[in-house]
Amino acid sequence: MPNQTNSKRISISLNPDLYAVISDLAELQNKPMSRVVVELMEEMHPVLSQLRDGIREVKESNNKDEVLKRIGSAVLMSGTEQLGELSKELKGL
Repeated sequence: MPNQTNSKRISISLNPDLYAVISDLAELQNKPMSRVVVELMEEMHPVLSQLRDGIREVKESNNKDEVLKRIGSAVLMSGTEQLGELSKELKGL
């Protein structure tokens, strides 16, 4: 969990469907919606970092197709691993 004194604030707008999902998750977990969003973003941090690094690399590369293939595979694997972890957590409920 991030240190609250170092946390940066952002303002976001959600479409109604996404808002409803986040709202439901917050209610089911007895957490504020902001905490649910932060936890989701923290879970996605490794994938987001890979995506950021990949976009940077694509912009700087002469062989964009090769970079995109490699990065796409890495992001897919990370996402699959995270889904596996989520599945384990859900089975434990």
